[in-house]
Amino acid sequence: MYLGIDFLVTPQLAPFAVEVNVGLPGGAQEYELTHQVFHGRPSGIFEIIERTSREMYGKSFQDYLDSLPFIGSLKPFKIWMDGMGPFPSAFHPGLRLEDKWIQYQLIHTRIAMPETMFFDPLHLAEAQRFLEREGTLVLKRRLGRGGRGLQRISDSQALMTVNPDVKDCLLQKYVESTIDGFHFSIRSVAFGGRFMCMYANLSTRSASNHGTLVFVSPGSSFGLAQKDFRTESFNRKSWEAKIWFGETEPPYLRHNLYEDVVAETTLQVPASVLDAIREASIKIERCYEALDLFSLPKACFEE
Repeated sequence: MYLGIDFLVTPQLAPFAVEVNVGLPGGAQEYELTHQVFHGRPSGIFEIIERTSREMYGKSFQDYLDSLPFIGSLKPFKIWMDGMGPFPSAFHPGLRLEDKWIQYQLIHTRIAMPETMFFDPLHLAEAQRFLEREGTLVLKRRLGRGGRGLQRISDSQALMTVNPDVKDCLLQKYVESTIDGFHFSIRSVAFGGRFMCMYANLSTRSASNHGTLVFVSPGSSFGLAQKDFRTESFNRKSWEAKIWFGETEPPYLRHNLYEDVVAETTLQVPASVLDAIREASIKIERCYEALDLFSLPKACFEE
């Protein structure tokens, strides 16, 4: 299954998976841009994905995507998640993979993820104990993307003043993933039992999604090669958007599908950490590939 997996990395260089994105998540286009800026030449990633699809599934990548049983309802479902369209008329159990609690249940015993629990604003005793034990937590939606609704909880007052109408949220151990003044995450792409590529997002916001893209390379130290870096802006339709939407994409997604800013530097990460991210990505992809989608527990949007 073609997956985009988001990782955070602690100052102690421990990687934690925090989200798994299915269908046709961003990753290949962003990697291509960071490779072009850093190396000055194309990466060949699109050809690698196409070749992997033909070798592992016996069909083109477009035909592979079209063959996924949930793909027809996934696109309108993601638009519904953004609040920009109706709930899809055709529902497939594979959509349950969008629920972050289901993601956690599937993989937290297989690879490192931050400890996570349900959040019930009307029954805070367990959440309070979790906060006292960890010191800082993150409140996040079970369903959603783009960091919407993400909130850092660092004291009891913040916990008690969360809107009691909030529902379908999780509390998760806060993972400090910062470098040289930026919050950062690493998006890793896995497909067909193989690691495809990775890149990093840098942001001054607490949510690092769609920030400044940066190439990731192995290094003896951990940090940006140049802290005072210039950036290069791109305005072109992404590879994923061409496959996903064809000629007509939703106007509200134009920024996400066209506009990217790339740092003219690299994020250096010790090879052992990169190897751990690659191995975890493949393990997650193999887990998802083997799933019986009809046996998944019901998601929050079905309750």
